[in-house]
Amino acid sequence: MIRVDKDFANPPVKLTTDERTRLIQLTLSEKGKHEFKKKVYRDSVYDELVVLYHGKCAYCETDTRAGAPMQVEHYRPKAKVTEDNLHEGYYWIGYEWSNLFLSCSKCNNKKRNSFPVSGMRVMSPTFTQEGLLDADSSIANSQVFQQEQALLLHPEIDETERFFIFLPNGKVDAANQNLRAIETIKICDLNRKDLVEKRLKILNYFFDQLQTELRDLEMQKITEEKARHAIKRLFEKLALLQNPKNEYSRFGYFMFVKFDKFFSERLPTKQGNAAKRLFEQFRTGQL
Repeated sequence: MIRVDKDFANPPVKLTTDERTRLIQLTLSEKGKHEFKKKVYRDSVYDELVVLYHGKCAYCETDTRAGAPMQVEHYRPKAKVTEDNLHEGYYWIGYEWSNLFLSCSKCNNKKRNSFPVSGMRVMSPTFTQEGLLDADSSIANSQVFQQEQALLLHPEIDETERFFIFLPNGKVDAANQNLRAIETIKICDLNRKDLVEKRLKILNYFFDQLQTELRDLEMQKITEEKARHAIKRLFEKLALLQNPKNEYSRFGYFMFVKFDKFFSERLPTKQGNAAKRLFEQFRTGQL
């Protein structure tokens, strides 16, 4: 999960149409019985969300587009809320730009209508003195919604990077046992088997390549110059994993900044010491 910058005040053109306004009015009268129109909340924003999220799921950073289209997910559920049987859903923000994310089907299906809060849940929309829906109070970072103290992290509001740590076993953990991080991991099942395997596939590729070069150098199959050149190229690729355009970029970040934990400490002592020394040389521009 990475932070994404979205301009809440400038939604896609199709989210400013009269049709959207009409549908919002319908939600106010139909409430939980409203049949949401995908052509408005999905089709009209899909391309913009793909650009904003680099084609990746807002929760797990997976890009499934090669095999299945991504989905448009509602942060606050538009229908019933799992944790509150009396809640009719946040129907009034079903077409709200700040409430729409890009999601893979697995995270979306895991989350469904779950939305736990530690504060006072908002049960109904806020209206102006004229009796109109208060648009400002419908934005995800409004004071009204902030008082809910949502436990599910919002990647367009929260500094999500500070909530998680990634481990060499491919799993993600809550930094400092933060409750919001714990809940987000649980709600979206961010340690499900397929995700862990995909992260480990990236790590194992770099680990195996590095160990091969170090072993060949140790056995004098290659010269030191050739090994240094190959390892430098490998470290350059490792650094690029942090680019937010890449899948699992946050895992890549931890692979780089926690190099010793992910690589050096897992190698035999002699190879580990060499890897640590070479990586430090790379970081300081001396490799």
